[in-house]
Amino acid sequence: MNRKKYSGCRFHFDHSFFEQPLQFGAIELYQIGELCCECGYEIGPHEQICHELSYIVSGEGYFTIGGNRLKVGEGDIIFNPAGSTHAIEADSSSMLRYIYMGFRISADADEAFARINSFFESAPYFRSKDTHNVLIPFLRNIDEFYSRDPYSHVMIRNYFEEIIILTYRTFAAKNVDAPRYTPRKATYSVGFAVYSVIRYVENHIFELKSIRAMADELGYSYTYLSHVFKDKTGMTLQRYINYKKSRKLWKC
Repeated sequence: MNRKKYSGCRFHFDHSFFEQPLQFGAIELYQIGELCCECGYEIGPHEQICHELSYIVSGEGYFTIGGNRLKVGEGDIIFNPAGSTHAIEADSSSMLRYIYMGFRISADADEAFARINSFFESAPYFRSKDTHNVLIPFLRNIDEFYSRDPYSHVMIRNYFEEIIILTYRTFAAKNVDAPRYTPRKATYSVGFAVYSVIRYVENHIFELKSIRAMADELGYSYTYLSHVFKDKTGMTLQRYINYKKSRKLWKC
């Protein structure tokens, strides 16, 4: 990284392996770290020699990728492909904290990772809000690199694969013809329906548009899902959604 003003860096945890990338399964790791930039801090333009994923932990700023200046904020995931020109700037009124990893996917990767790699390389960049809790394995991976506890290499590989797959899911959304696993519903699947709602709300609380849209996504009718949930929990579905949203916001 070409740091323009080192004094504007609140902290920087960095591991670089550009001369000899580390191998974790299908993933070749070039760099991993976490950086907290003070207001207005800039990292000048530099060419990406590998792919890079960045996760905005907090604050706001700008990522410039191949001449495109993107406003970024908390919860954003940004993908810069190898060969692109990259620059970063913290907002003038906000510190910017983010985690990053520089990587490539091996040429001899299995079919699943080869397909993911092909998707990543299909556009000049990707940016999206985190919809699959990618921050969790990102932070846990940083912890593994920091602590180096026994069997860290096993955990690191697992976290890297989780990060790549969840990021792919986030970017691809419903626009990719990928195989999906749909569990079989028992004949009397009322409990399954309620549990499906609970899991869906937990994972999609902030992007949940409507109960009807959720019912369609889960494969139930709006009327049936509302009735079953109220019958089994004693709480209307809308009230449950409002409760979960308020709890999430309170924790933030």
